[in-house]
Amino acid sequence: MNEKKIKNNSHNTPIEKLVHFKWGGTTSQWEEEATQIMNYLQDQLDEKETKEEKERKIQYGNKKQRW
Repeated sequence: MNEKKIKNNSHNTPIEKLVHFKWGGTTSQWEEEATQIMNYLQDQLDEKETKEEKERKIQYGNKKQRW
């Protein structure tokens, strides 16, 4: 028997609270829903970043790039 172990994570949000795609609608509505989902997922990733990682990204972004 192959049983998969589900890892419980305190960052998991109940499915009822997640943004869902709706049936029907137009392409622009689907794009808006996809954007909302991506923003939600990005916010979760940003919460996991340490302060040092954020500072490093800010310093990298402030550097003048020579191409």
